[in-house]
Amino acid sequence: MEIIDLYDRQKRRLNKTFDRWSGEPDEGEYKHTVHMWFLNSKGELLIQKRSEFKRRNAGKWSYTAGAVDSGETTLEGARREILEELGIELKEEQLDFIISFKREHCFVDVWLVQMDLDISKLKLQEEEVSEVKWVTIEELEELIKKEEFVKSISLYYDTLLNVLKTCYGVNN
Repeated sequence: MEIIDLYDRQKRRLNKTFDRWSGEPDEGEYKHTVHMWFLNSKGELLIQKRSEFKRRNAGKWSYTAGAVDSGETTLEGARREILEELGIELKEEQLDFIISFKREHCFVDVWLVQMDLDISKLKLQEEEVSEVKWVTIEELEELIKKEEFVKSISLYYDTLLNVLKTCYGVNN
């Protein structure tokens, strides 16, 4: 059981918790999740392949992601998910907040970490992640086009790409 807090339409925490896996919250109530991207000095993005054991999107390529647990801030949730899934302990100042948006039953905060990582030294959580790799924007777009990447990227891909180009100097 994963207990999460619920939020109202204005992203204010309600005094109400919810079992993440029990379906969707009631009308006007929202879960909170985080998506994290890693960008290296070559302008490549770190992606991870979701384990075949995952309930959703098993075997698909993805960004690092997860739910914000009850009592956590979005930054704390992002740091915890990175530690759990990749074995990397980050300081708060290593994560840049990029964007936030609202889905049907969920708020999503997107974070970016600029870091060169030796992926052979990562400690992957086998229940969550089967492999990781660095990709160029072109390689990422090919995975999206071939439907090998999680579909939720379509919700904000153009915005993410614009932020990476404009604010972080990433070129196609």
